[in-house]
Amino acid sequence: MAVTFSITSTGLDTLDLTYVGSQFSLQPDKYLPVVATPTGDGSIPPYVTETIPVMLTEVTYDAYASSMQVLATHQKRAAEYWVNQQQATPVWLNCKLDGESFPRRALVKAIHFEFRPWIQALYQECGTSVAPDRQLGTLLIERHPYWEDPTPREFINTTPAAAASVVYDYLIEPGGDVPCRINGLGWRATVNTLERFWMGIRSATLHGATGVTAFIPVWECEDATLVVDNAIAADGGGTEPNTASPGGGSGDYVNVDPEAAGAVIDWDDGAYHPVLAWTLTDVGYTTFSDAAGRFLWILRTKAQSGEWSLRLVSGYGSYALAQGYLDPVSVVNTDWDYKEMGVSTIPTRSRKAIESIVLADGLDRLAYMVVEAQRISGVGDLRVDCLCPVPVDEGFLKVSRGSASPTTDTWFGEGPKGDTQVVHTTDAASDYTRRNEPYEEETFRIPPGDGRIICVYAQAANSVLTDRIEFADTSVGVSKYTERWVSLAGVE
Repeated sequence: MAVTFSITSTGLDTLDLTYVGSQFSLQPDKYLPVVATPTGDGSIPPYVTETIPVMLTEVTYDAYASSMQVLATHQKRAAEYWVNQQQATPVWLNCKLDGESFPRRALVKAIHFEFRPWIQALYQECGTSVAPDRQLGTLLIERHPYWEDPTPREFINTTPAAAASVVYDYLIEPGGDVPCRINGLGWRATVNTLERFWMGIRSATLHGATGVTAFIPVWECEDATLVVDNAIAADGGGTEPNTASPGGGSGDYVNVDPEAAGAVIDWDDGAYHPVLAWTLTDVGYTTFSDAAGRFLWILRTKAQSGEWSLRLVSGYGSYALAQGYLDPVSVVNTDWDYKEMGVSTIPTRSRKAIESIVLADGLDRLAYMVVEAQRISGVGDLRVDCLCPVPVDEGFLKVSRGSASPTTDTWFGEGPKGDTQVVHTTDAASDYTRRNEPYEEETFRIPPGDGRIICVYAQAANSVLTDRIEFADTSVGVSKYTERWVSLAGVE
């Protein structure tokens, strides 16, 4: 297979560095590829500069000028793409080595060129005038640290069953050796309009195969250990099948009734009191490393009336050994809704400080999360349904006000340069994009190999469990991702 090495941009003449007849010809015996160093946190490393020795072979200086002008058009566009919002067409460095099965490309940030003067001196030493048909030069190409596949791949279209937190199994195992860029991922609702979304990525690359397949995205409150107080009881008994989620225990949610007969805790005394706690065994884990990670904890709750304040506590063994207090949140909503309770890890200990050969990982079965509460005002009950851990250690996306309905989509995408955006689209062919949406994003990219997207979603001001979300809907566009490599693509 022949070597290909070129600089291209849509609408411009290709600068073929392996074309011997004219223009810039690569000197392969003098070229040394540059390889970036991947980061450990999913961020993009610094750009690298390829030093590419070339020979210009032309008959006349007018021909030289023509070649230099082709180069200049790519130099100008690469510079414009970096600073001009209206220049959306990138410049690419394309490469496929002899014996490499598939081509790859890298985004070009800047192109510099300089002549190498030693050949003129060689001609002068021989008493010969400089020949215009041969000049040596060096192309300095500042490029993206990762190579990527010129042909994006498609996400799988699927609609998970309705739940407090769903798992999107994209049923593909992306190639590459660094996380894939999400060109665009769209989703919509099947019934009611959804406006809020929390998405986290969990992959076998970081957490192992069972850490993906055995991950439990919903911790039901009625499955937890309840504090011994007559004010607290597993309640519901199936009376709210569409608005509260049934766990393995009795009832649909946990109810706190400070006025209950026999209550022993004063829920109005200005202090936080434990309501319930889960160990990893309560949740259903048997291999405790499958639960490990860094999570945004989201609690589904509501107040019958009045105002409550809630907080999460993490620790080991019992309430008395509590260590990690997360910031409290206020609960005044009378419909079921989600509250962000903060970010913490499972387990709370460092998994690197004391190795498993000293203390077995099985001790993490005692790791727990506690819901604590106090009533601020009013006489109403507190109800807590479930706790949803959304992974944030690999990639995270939060959309604060999207619009996903049976006829509208919310889309997230990342461009080659790293620009990200969330937009709202409709099915109307004349009016696809309606508005930009507020969002937060951190390294939201698809790692190589097996993985899932964990997603919590809700309507504008409440959560209804019969709502469903469809991923990679094709009504407006096709959701795609692009594989990336540090160096060679190989046979992927």
